[in-house]
Amino acid sequence: MSDDSTLRIRDILEPRRVQLHVAGSNKREILANLVAPIAETHPGIDSTALVETLLEREQTSSTAIADGIAIPHGRHAIGDKVVCAFGRNRDGVEFDSIDGLPTQIFFVLVSPESRPTLHLRWLAHLAVLLRNSEFRAALLNADSPETVFSAIESAEQAQAQGAQGK
Repeated sequence: MSDDSTLRIRDILEPRRVQLHVAGSNKREILANLVAPIAETHPGIDSTALVETLLEREQTSSTAIADGIAIPHGRHAIGDKVVCAFGRNRDGVEFDSIDGLPTQIFFVLVSPESRPTLHLRWLAHLAVLLRNSEFRAALLNADSPETVFSAIESAEQAQAQGAQGK
């Protein structure tokens, strides 16, 4: 991503980091399963340390923001680029959601320690997209990583068009 003004999830998420069924019976297991593909695509990342970074953030307040969504996130020594992973559990898992409901959709966001402003911009971008119930439904119904990307790109296009119409 050369231009920080246009955030596109495709620039930080790749198909190998899309899990259509993420399993786990507690936050640590879920986060470890979500982080595993990040470590596979970024061999320099210590997956155990990254899970600890995400769990430390969870202790501040849950990243399960309601409507079946969680955006576990943190700043970590990952180089100079933001990295994302997507996971879904259609049955829903306990993730201390603020509305008390099970969490089904997970976007993990890991940003370089040196780029806190960019980290906040990505969090806001994801939160805005995930407000859309049709987008959340498309993610829940996706049957492949390609379908997940298609849903993301459609939501980003709709959001960009909405922003231009203001």
